[in-house]
Amino acid sequence: MKTFPTTKSELIENLINFSENKLSSYSKNRNFDYGPPHKSVSKLSPYLRTRFITEEEVLKIATSRNDIITIEKFIEEIFWRTYWKGWLESHPWIYDDYLNTSKNQPLQKQTGIKCFDYWKEELLDTGYLHNHSRMWFASIWIFTLGYSWQSGADFFKKNLLDFCPASNTLGWRWVAGLQTINKPYIATSDNINYFTNGRFNPSDQLNEQINVNYTDQKNHISKFIKPSKIQLKDINKLGIILNKNDLTLNHIFDNKEVEYDCCVYSIEHENNLINNFNKNIIQDILKNNKNCDFTENYSQIIDWLINKKIKNLILPYETVGNNLFNNDKFKKNLKELNINYHFFLRDWDRNAFPYATKGFYKFKKNIPDLIDLADF
Repeated sequence: MKTFPTTKSELIENLINFSENKLSSYSKNRNFDYGPPHKSVSKLSPYLRTRFITEEEVLKIATSRNDIITIEKFIEEIFWRTYWKGWLESHPWIYDDYLNTSKNQPLQKQTGIKCFDYWKEELLDTGYLHNHSRMWFASIWIFTLGYSWQSGADFFKKNLLDFCPASNTLGWRWVAGLQTINKPYIATSDNINYFTNGRFNPSDQLNEQINVNYTDQKNHISKFIKPSKIQLKDINKLGIILNKNDLTLNHIFDNKEVEYDCCVYSIEHENNLINNFNKNIIQDILKNNKNCDFTENYSQIIDWLINKKIKNLILPYETVGNNLFNNDKFKKNLKELNINYHFFLRDWDRNAFPYATKGFYKFKKNIPDLIDLADF
């Protein structure tokens, strides 16, 4: 069984196995990092990030095999990614500030901190780290080694299979004490020793006495404006573009029995591990979706639109940090081709984002209602 399968059938098989054998103990075991292959956690993040599998699909499998109360913590973890995306939609300048900050701080090859050096190599070798280890890693990066949180976020951005602009940026800010203002996450040797089951114990190597003094930067919230819903009546010559923002958007229209042409858009990634993972995922999509083509640049997209005589185009909604097609140049091309276009926001996000303006614990009070609204 692969740690990170690249076919939907294998992924579903892994999820079923996890739901039947591990999910009931998830809350108790999820914070322990025993090392690869990380059997105590689902490892769904690379797939949920691109919606190669959707939140509803995961919930359907998980709740059909477990009582919903028993797996409450697992469900909350699924909603954390949604929460981060929604929060950044209301605070877009946070991501702009991150992008505009110099991140040129190359990491030394060996720090002498055994756990940190191990996690760095694990990330480079596998494209993944256990969530608890990400927190420890980020804390050591910032407070022991003295690097900026922005350079750490950039390091993860280049190497994570599941990189998400919102989760990554806001997670690093949280560790630094910026997200929950002046409450940094402090990695301690005792905590690392306990939750790695004695694999690591960086006693006397970490800076565990930390005080930060930031000014709260979150006093302004931009209200999230929901895009209008698409009207499906009388849509002809319909095209759907799948990309890293949503690789299964077309299935919504399968369920509505709408005829369409489809293409997958993907460009080369600078990281070979991530690039190969993405290519194999796309091959599975092309194999399992009829009338689906592959494109890897704007020119090919335009050619595809012309060849298929597309008059109505649907693209995945682009949240902050995920901009691919929502730009003046591309939209001008669509106008010249007389193509109507719509950036499609899934109901899962449409329902959740308005609640994601403040802290997660206020957001999670709405999870029961959001589950009731979900389609599974």
